[in-house]
Amino acid sequence: TNRRDHTFLAIEEPEAHLHPHLQRSVYRRLFETALSEEDDRVLSIFLTTHSPHIASIAPLQSIVLLQDSGSGGTVAHSTVEAKLTANESEDIGRYLDVTRAEILFARGIILVEGDAEKFLLPVFAENMGYSFDQLGITVCSVAGTNFKPYAKFLTSLNIPFSIITDWDPSDGKKPLGYNRALKLVEVIERLRTGASVKALVAELKAIANYDDFGARCEEFGVFTNCHTLEVDLFNDGLKEQIVKTLKETKFSTRRLGLIETWSKDEGTLDVEEYLKLFEVIGKGRFAQRLASRLSGVDAPVYIKNAINYVASRV
Repeated sequence: TNRRDHTFLAIEEPEAHLHPHLQRSVYRRLFETALSEEDDRVLSIFLTTHSPHIASIAPLQSIVLLQDSGSGGTVAHSTVEAKLTANESEDIGRYLDVTRAEILFARGIILVEGDAEKFLLPVFAENMGYSFDQLGITVCSVAGTNFKPYAKFLTSLNIPFSIITDWDPSDGKKPLGYNRALKLVEVIERLRTGASVKALVAELKAIANYDDFGARCEEFGVFTNCHTLEVDLFNDGLKEQIVKTLKETKFSTRRLGLIETWSKDEGTLDVEEYLKLFEVIGKGRFAQRLASRLSGVDAPVYIKNAINYVASRV
């Protein structure tokens, strides 16, 4: 009867030679308008792309990543495997703007809390002999501490990644970073293996020493510090560079006096007063300025370890 029951339409890299706005318009025409006009016909569209402009507006559940596995040939990984909740899908969907959609084309990812780490990590990596661009590693800020959806997302796509998060000590309570790291290890390993992780969680909870706990979490790609980024940088050998950068801002005489005192003796550092300075400057802006002073400077160990973890896997 020549009746057409199903149509497959395959399109290769429609973004070629198109302005970014047109790339998005073409995508919407193909995937939104065309599909809605099919009436009772069934149409499946396959689109290959290297465009973050297109990837940033594609429905999350429609994404399939193709990877070269060497002797095993090309392997496909689908975001469906992440088993994201509706809220997690919405969160990542909002996150994947044009810039951040680069994570879909990266060979490795380092997830961080904010812009400060985004500016500092590439410099620290260069000091270690790595070029993120050459390795295909992208530093992505989740603008907070909600790493779980992104850990699930990247694990499902088999993209090597590490997570750098603050320990965030809390008076009289376990550090906020403790439960954060524990839950991240749990979700990463459960999705990676598809098996129960109760024994692993029990093992981690039984570790009384925080240093040992942190070292164990690093085996799963989760890296924590002793306090927060700015405090750890100050205490781990970057005091001179930080003080010079802070003095570029026109602080009050009182605050300049505090900075001078801390520069002479890091043991006098008032963490609360110190962190207030970055609220004035802006953490991202301060990190941009600090980055220009970091040539040849060693990063804190936890940052080094997080960079090495991904670099060794791409």
